[in-house]
Amino acid sequence: MGLFDYKTYLIDQKLLKIRYTLIIKDEKGEELGKAVSKILSWMGKIEFFDNQGNVVGSVEGKFSLRPTFKVTDQNKRHLATIKEKMLTIHDDWWVEDLKGEKMLKVLGDILGLEYKILDKSGLAVAEVSKKFWAIRDHYGVKINYDFDPFLILSTVVAISMQKQRQRSRAAASAS
Repeated sequence: MGLFDYKTYLIDQKLLKIRYTLIIKDEKGEELGKAVSKILSWMGKIEFFDNQGNVVGSVEGKFSLRPTFKVTDQNKRHLATIKEKMLTIHDDWWVEDLKGEKMLKVLGDILGLEYKILDKSGLAVAEVSKKFWAIRDHYGVKINYDFDPFLILSTVVAISMQKQRQRSRAAASAS
């Protein structure tokens, strides 16, 4: 089976790496692939690799007033755009299709890694949680129904990358 053929994933964030790296595993802990940042990417780009080392998709930050990420498949086709609303009390993320229409909304405690990804009708197509797993430094992604795992993982990775950027900026300004 390929990287995007599962409904449940474990994400392991490697904190002591030069590049931002997320290890993607199945629910048994078997590594399926990685999401790795490009070192020389001004706006931030994460590439998804399968276990054979092939690039199978990417999430790339776009220059914009708000955090915005372009999702592309292995053939570099634009599939969706992930956005965060600026200047709000709580996190407000959504995913737009190619027409600019909202197709997914993120709801919950993003900082605590307890959130749901909802479709247009409000149906929870995925859940992201640290509570699924007792293992420290892991969090789970559970995809409900028949929804594109690549799009769900791309959303989770974009949010994770943006939160890591914010933590890095906050640490740099505190020192």
